[in-house]
Amino acid sequence: MVEQVGKTPDGAMDVPRQWEDVGWFDLGYRPGEKGSAVVAGHLDSTTGRAVFWDLNKLKPADKVLVKTEGGAQMTFQVIGSEVYPFDRAPIDRIFGPADPPMLNLVTCNGVFDRGTMNYDKRLVVYTRLVS
Repeated sequence: MVEQVGKTPDGAMDVPRQWEDVGWFDLGYRPGEKGSAVVAGHLDSTTGRAVFWDLNKLKPADKVLVKTEGGAQMTFQVIGSEVYPFDRAPIDRIFGPADPPMLNLVTCNGVFDRGTMNYDKRLVVYTRLVS
């Protein structure tokens, strides 16, 4: 399921409430529009794997299929991925304008810090609309 998410009180992208759902950043671009649409998902949960557990396995040329509420399907192709410190990700590249349309997939990565209840890195998989 896709949840619409906005920003947290500190200005970061919010996350989906459910471990098995993804969150589309509804303050940004829609998938298929010129620009970088962003979808985030949890890496894991308190009991095990979550929706983006295997996100790191996507490689260039892999396909990501997106179905709209109206039933149309879009195909995005992976063009690369990057791992960033959680507080130093290139926000403009991830969320900003782009042509052709992009869909950027984001999840946690790195080491979990129990003190902050946060991972120290973020994985971003960059995809481009191909059909």
